[in-house]
Amino acid sequence: MEPQQRPILVALGSEARALRLIQAGLRLSRERSSPWIAVHVETGGSQLVEDAEQVQVWLQEAQRLGAGIQIIQAPTLAQGLSELTRTTHAQVLLLGRSQNRWPWARVGHSTADELQRRGLDAHIEVMDDRTSPAGQDARDTGFGAMVGAMSVLAAASGVAWLLPREGNIALVLPVFLAAVTFIAHHWGQRLAVLASVLSALLYNFLLETPRFSGASTHWPNLLFFLAMLLAAQTVVGLLHRLRRQAREVHRREVHTASLYLLGRALARNRSSEEVADTAAEHLRRVFKVDASLLLPQAGGWRILPVSSHGIELPPPAELLARLEVGDRPGDPLEPLVCDQAFCLSLTGTDRSEGVLRVFPREAAGLPPDTWELLKAFAVQIALALERLRWLDEARRAQVESETERMRSTLLGAIGHDLRTPLAAIHGAAGSLLLPGHLTDSARRDLLTMIQEESERLAHLLGNILDLTRLESGAIQVQKEWQPLEEVVGSALGQLEKRQGVLPVRVDLPEALPLAPLDAVLIEQVLVNLLTNAQRHAPGRDMDLRAWEEPGWVHLEVADRGPGIPAGYQDRIFEKFFRLPEAGEGGVGLGLAICRAIVQAHGGRIHVEDRLGGGSSFRLALPLDGVPPEPPGDAL
Repeated sequence: MEPQQRPILVALGSEARALRLIQAGLRLSRERSSPWIAVHVETGGSQLVEDAEQVQVWLQEAQRLGAGIQIIQAPTLAQGLSELTRTTHAQVLLLGRSQNRWPWARVGHSTADELQRRGLDAHIEVMDDRTSPAGQDARDTGFGAMVGAMSVLAAASGVAWLLPREGNIALVLPVFLAAVTFIAHHWGQRLAVLASVLSALLYNFLLETPRFSGASTHWPNLLFFLAMLLAAQTVVGLLHRLRRQAREVHRREVHTASLYLLGRALARNRSSEEVADTAAEHLRRVFKVDASLLLPQAGGWRILPVSSHGIELPPPAELLARLEVGDRPGDPLEPLVCDQAFCLSLTGTDRSEGVLRVFPREAAGLPPDTWELLKAFAVQIALALERLRWLDEARRAQVESETERMRSTLLGAIGHDLRTPLAAIHGAAGSLLLPGHLTDSARRDLLTMIQEESERLAHLLGNILDLTRLESGAIQVQKEWQPLEEVVGSALGQLEKRQGVLPVRVDLPEALPLAPLDAVLIEQVLVNLLTNAQRHAPGRDMDLRAWEEPGWVHLEVADRGPGIPAGYQDRIFEKFFRLPEAGEGGVGLGLAICRAIVQAHGGRIHVEDRLGGGSSFRLALPLDGVPPEPPGDAL
C-alpha cells in the first residue's frame, strides 16, 4: 500500500483533550495527504452516560472535519488499537497520555509502551496532557488513597532504618520529605499533611534512641521535628496550588472546547429554529438543563424549541426592560429569576435579540462556577441570531435593489423597442386615415408596415411573458423521447417561413440517439440561437451540428460573426443584456430564454470563440432514463 493511502489513526476518549487530538490528526492528515480515522475503543467497563455522549460529540466533530469513524470493542485499549492498526495498515497512531492516577499503573505499563511491545508497523505518537481532571481531590481521602499513603510512609521508614544511625538527621530528612511530596502529588493535601506529622513521629519513635520510646527531648530532634513539619507543609502547599491551577486550566480547556463546538454548530445554522435546536442540545449536554429561546414577535413571544414548561411570561417589552437593568445595574447578562427558570438577555451588538430561558433539573440550580460559561453561551447564541437577522435584512435589501434595477433595466431596454413599433403603427394608421387618394401600392406598403410592426411588438411581449413564466415555474417541461432530426427540422422550417431559406449547414450523425426533451421548448432554443446568429452575421454561413457523449447529447450553433468580446461570454445570457456595439433589434431576452429552457431540462449552455472567427453556442442535454424499445415487426 502506498504511504499516502495508509491512514492515520486518532484514538479518542471523552476527555477535553480529544479536541487537541482531533486538530493534531487533521493537521497531520493534511501534511501527509493521507486519510485519517477517529477511533474509540469500548473495553466493556462501566461508562457514564455523560462520557458516552461526549465521545459521540468528539466523533461527530472529527467526521465533520473529514475523518472516518470506527467504534470497536476489545478487552483492552492496547489490544483494540493494535488490531485496528494492523487491519488498516495505519502509518501513524496518535493517542493521549493515560491519566491513571495510580503510580504503579504508569510505570512501564502505559498503553503506548504495550503497543510498542506488540511490534506494530506504525509510528506511535503520544500527546502529553498534564492537566488533572476536576474533582480529583474528592477521592483523595478514600480507603485506597489511605492505604497507598501508609505504604509510602512504611517504605520511607524502612529506607531510613537502613541508614547509618550516627548523624543521620541530614540523611533522613530528604527521605521523609520525598515521601510526603510523593503523597501530596498523588493523593492530595490532606493526606500529605497527615503524612508530614506521622513522618516526624515515626522518626522520633523508630530512629531516635532509645528506640520505640518516643521520649527523646534533645533539641536537635525537636528542631528536626519542626523542620520536617515546616518543609512538608511548604511542599504540600505548593503542590496543592499547582493542583488547583491545573484543575483551573482543565476547566478552562473544557469551557473553551464547549464554546468551540457551539460556535461551529451555530455557524452552520440558517434559521432561528436551527439556532434554537442547536442551543438546546449543547446546553442540555454541557449544563444538564432544559433551555429554550424567547424571540419577540408581534403580540407576544415566539418560543423555540416549543417548551412543555407552562410558565406565564410578561410582555416582551417588560421582560427585556427588566433584563436590561438586571440584578446588578449595567450588566444585561446577569440572569433574572423567572418563576422556575433563569432568564438571560441575548444581547447583540446593537439590540437584544431575545431571551435565553434555562430550567435547571435540580432544585439547587446551577453551580456558581458555571454561570460565566452560561453567559458566554448566551453571547454566542445572540451573535448567531444577530447574524441571521443581518442576513435577512441584507437579503431583503438585495431583493429590493434587484427589483428596482430590473424595473429600470426593463424600462430602459424595452422602452425604445416598444415605442418604435407603436410609432410606426400610429404613423401608418394616421396616413391611412388622411383624406386624399392613396395608390394601392402605397396603401399596401402601409398595411404591410402595420402588420410587421405588430408582429415585432407581439414577439417582444411574447418573449417577456415566456421568460417570466419560465422563471416562475408556470411552464412545465414535458419530456418525451424525441429524435433530434425532427426537432432541428421543425426549427429550420419555422425560420424559413419567416425569413426564407437560411445558409445553415446541418451535421447530424445517423446513429444519434433519442433524447428526453420538450420538443416545443428545444425548438424555440434553436430558433433563438439561429435568429441571433443571423442578426449578428447576416448572409454568412451558419453551422448546426449534434453529437453524443456518455450520458449527454450536445447541440451546437456556430456562426462567422464578430464574436463575443472577452468578459461578456457569461453576461450575454442575462436578462436584457446587450453588447455595447449591438445594433437595432432585440432587447436581450432571446439568450436568457435559451438558458432558462436548457436549465429547466437539467442541461447547460455556454458560448465559445470559434476558430477562424465567430461564436459557437453549445448546449448539453442529459440522457436520463431508458429510451423506449422500437416497435417490433408484426407477426
